[in-house]
Amino acid sequence: MIDRAQQALHLTALDPVSETIADPNSYGFRPNRSTADAIAQCFKCLCKKGSAQWVLEGDIKACFDKIGHQWLIDNIQLDKRMLKQWLKCGFIDKGLFYKTAEGTPQGGIISPTLMLLTLAGLEQLVKSIARKTGNKINFIGYADDFVITGTSKEVLTNEIKPQLIHFLQERGLTLSEEKTHITHINDGFDFLGFNVRKYNGKLLIKPSKSNVLSFLRNMRELIRKHLTIPVNDLIKIINPKLRGWANYYRHCVAKQVFGYVGHQIFLMLWRWAIRRHPNKSRHWIARKYFLNRKGQWQFHGWQKIANMDCLFNLVQIAHTPIKRHVKIRGAATPYDPQYEAYLSKRKLGKECRNTWFNPVLAAL
Repeated sequence: MIDRAQQALHLTALDPVSETIADPNSYGFRPNRSTADAIAQCFKCLCKKGSAQWVLEGDIKACFDKIGHQWLIDNIQLDKRMLKQWLKCGFIDKGLFYKTAEGTPQGGIISPTLMLLTLAGLEQLVKSIARKTGNKINFIGYADDFVITGTSKEVLTNEIKPQLIHFLQERGLTLSEEKTHITHINDGFDFLGFNVRKYNGKLLIKPSKSNVLSFLRNMRELIRKHLTIPVNDLIKIINPKLRGWANYYRHCVAKQVFGYVGHQIFLMLWRWAIRRHPNKSRHWIARKYFLNRKGQWQFHGWQKIANMDCLFNLVQIAHTPIKRHVKIRGAATPYDPQYEAYLSKRKLGKECRNTWFNPVLAAL
């Protein structure tokens, strides 16, 4: 506890430094920024006819575990004695003590900020290459994942990638060869759970197929494990997951995917109800667990509110409204007074937008 408190104390001083020198289009582990901002920047850089056509998808191999200690000690504006103690403290696994010769503190609250400071300067490096070559090159980063767009594959391969490798080697890091690819925008690429691709010249950003299938697989296992619990309890378990997944993707082209996921959830719950009552007819099961609302069957339960029996419904993910996310300004930081009103307005707008669902059900 004392160690975490010390890290939190030093983090309060280090965070403004990190926000000042961090790349404008780096969005991971930073206040007031999210994956939605990173995806909005991808759209901005790739949506036009004259936009870059090639994309370098980069991933840093074991970023937190491989950052060089000496580079951190030489370059991070922090008490050197305290920083050395955190970096060299080691860890215990299954009763055995292991020394740490590289990487940031395991589970330390200051580790994400140390990682941001380590990677600060990547966008500046990319922009300097763009000025030399005269190409349109853009950088979008989120933690240790990043995307670099370019007008030609040769520039990304021969100019950008070698410089990236050198930049990371100075910090003790390496690119993951398995996860680093150069892709044409017409073939599309996955980034932060989204698929970004142009269809006949039009850029569409959708939930990635792998994430959709993974979510449905997890929901299927969850429902199977709770065959005998009351309906209300099952809905209370499922609703936050549906609502959270829908909120994550509600800024992209996800209406068709939401409809597909909603239909698959209905089939899972129908099978759940049939297994629960093997001796009952299909009509009896439908009347007990589902409501027919304008041709759509909705799974529901009952709850007491003010001594009245009220319907307790499953979230209808297919009805999630789609609204484009407005990206944060690249230079905006909570430590700059000129952006205080701007950030307050953005926060208020998000709170208003997040009230689209029933607040009574959201509290359950």
